[in-house]
Amino acid sequence: MTGWKKATSLILISITALSISSALLLSTPSTARAASLAHRLTITRHRLRHARAKLTADRLAYTTALAGTTTPAVDATPAPDPGATSDPTPAPTPAATPAGPSAAPAPTSTTTPAPVPAASPAPTLQELQAAVTADQRRVRVLHTLAVRLRQAIALQAAAARGDWMPIVRDAARRSHVSATGLRRMMSLESGGRAHAENGSFHGLYQYCWSTWRAAWNPWRHSSLYDGAAQIRATAVAVHHGWGAQMWPNTYPRAF
Repeated sequence: MTGWKKATSLILISITALSISSALLLSTPSTARAASLAHRLTITRHRLRHARAKLTADRLAYTTALAGTTTPAVDATPAPDPGATSDPTPAPTPAATPAGPSAAPAPTSTTTPAPVPAASPAPTLQELQAAVTADQRRVRVLHTLAVRLRQAIALQAAAARGDWMPIVRDAARRSHVSATGLRRMMSLESGGRAHAENGSFHGLYQYCWSTWRAAWNPWRHSSLYDGAAQIRATAVAVHHGWGAQMWPNTYPRAF
């Protein structure tokens, strides 16, 4: 396998891995918290810089090769000089100087030349174009992942301050529900306190343990007092039409 094919295969593998990593980051908050978001962002930025540098180099190679195939051939035969006089008589050949008695024959070399390694074939235009396309895909994936990591860091910082509105807006946008309704219901249920308790009900939206741990909840493995997880789980529940059933007292007033 030639070098460009290996590079293309590695790029496609990296793209798949990054896509899976990005999906896990946004779909499972527990996994996102377990990893260091800042460290992952640093690594992603480093890979993005390298990917952009490789894209620039591959674009230059493709442009150079394309220019070489479209340049018209130039006739290298020199034009005759109109001022020169044509003389059909050949120039006399100087007589060979006889070798003297002391002249010795030239020694014959018996050394076998070292074999020259075969050069790798230059990539074709199609191969260079495929490499550029793969580079562009890798740059897009890494850029998207870096943006999402920055967003996750910002949301994590907001949650640490007890500022739930950025997470409410993000969860509402992803689940296609009203951010205003989610905020109102949170205020009615807990006053925005992540550790609020009312008998067997806990957290921002006052879940009981059995409801929180049920299979419907993608964040059921997170803590019941995890405010961000409760916001996202509630947005999913409202999106599926379970709001009036799960919050019969506050849902009608919030939405």
